[in-house]
Amino acid sequence: MLKPIQIYCPDPTERHDYIFDLVFNNLLGVGFSYTVDIDSSHVNYSTENGLSLKVVPNGLLDESLIRLDILSEVKFSHWADTSIFFRTESEIIPFDIFSAIFFLVSRYEEYLNFNPDDHGRFPATESVLFKNGVLEQPLVNQWVKLLKIQLDKNNSLTFSPRKFSYKSTIDIDQAWKYKNKGFVRNTLGFFRDILKFDINELKERYLVLLGKKVDPYYNFDWQDRVHENLNIDVTYFVLLGKYGKFDKNISSENIPFRKLIRKLNEKHQIGIHPSYISNNDESQLNRELFNLNEILKSNTSVSRQHYLMHSVPKTYQNLIKIGINEDHTMGYSTHIGFRAGIATSFLWFDLKNNKKTNLKLVPFCVMDITPMYYRKELPDEAIKTIKSLIKTVKDANGLFVSLWHNESLGESDRWVGWRKVYSAMLEEIKD
Repeated sequence: MLKPIQIYCPDPTERHDYIFDLVFNNLLGVGFSYTVDIDSSHVNYSTENGLSLKVVPNGLLDESLIRLDILSEVKFSHWADTSIFFRTESEIIPFDIFSAIFFLVSRYEEYLNFNPDDHGRFPATESVLFKNGVLEQPLVNQWVKLLKIQLDKNNSLTFSPRKFSYKSTIDIDQAWKYKNKGFVRNTLGFFRDILKFDINELKERYLVLLGKKVDPYYNFDWQDRVHENLNIDVTYFVLLGKYGKFDKNISSENIPFRKLIRKLNEKHQIGIHPSYISNNDESQLNRELFNLNEILKSNTSVSRQHYLMHSVPKTYQNLIKIGINEDHTMGYSTHIGFRAGIATSFLWFDLKNNKKTNLKLVPFCVMDITPMYYRKELPDEAIKTIKSLIKTVKDANGLFVSLWHNESLGESDRWVGWRKVYSAMLEEIKD
């Protein structure tokens, strides 16, 4: 059994326990315990002087309330090829690394006043990471790696740190583009194609409905071949919300749709994809989870919000109420990078109630729509962007999570040529 890190911290709080557990148990795999002897400690987290590695606290972890003026203290500077804030006068670790990590992973800034986007979400452009040009850096992993370098100087310590890993996640917003949508939706679709003079769409719809062409969104057999060939672990998130402006999947009563979900469940993990409207309707959220569990004949406990509709702490509190223990919403659709500054799964800290929860957050760092639509990249450009991001995460020994849709793998409309981006990403992962 590894010897735990001994931490001198005069008055540890719930926040201290949370961050030390994340850093030493989760990221470094060494564990920790508190000591009252400053000179026998490995880490001195106090303003007192001692013989061990000193990290000067700025006080954030001693607090229990949310401070509305905290952003005035988040001033970035450079250190050891990375960026830091909450700088102190300490010589070896010149910033309060533990408070900085807490600020990022607790999503402290999302509890403060911000300018929401058109869907009421916290936008990437409001983030201190974006404003300081470091959104694409997993700062927490980089900081902990530098902390380990200093702790490695103590020969009595042995670590079992995390290594690079990958997780593919795929959202099923619409299992089919044309099929199984019923007479009314397809008739309206035909008229829309005619009014838009979209001959390609009209022709494709006609051929699919006549059975002369495979529905482009139904590409799950191709996915299986790719994933099995490269031994890729996949989680699918299925939208079961009632039809609306932002929720357009097939009815949960549709027999082919139910068969598809059960087929995917034979090989992969299936999670709920709570609908757009469910973020403000707890009863709807409950119905959707109930319907999915009924189809699966088992209970799922993983989720990702449709449209990334997500606000703290409400969304996470609602998910906990219905039995979700793992959520994959942490990320942005408009920007690649690390919303919480970390490329590792972590437990959510409920800042409003000042306590750690058992809800695991799994952050993704790249979404299919981001390079294609928001960055205006061609497929070959997107491959270079994603490969660079993979290298960044590998260098930090982090977890790389991608978010794709069966739609974007359909080689149809705006997604023509993008299937190779997904394949190139997986091959780079396995390189």
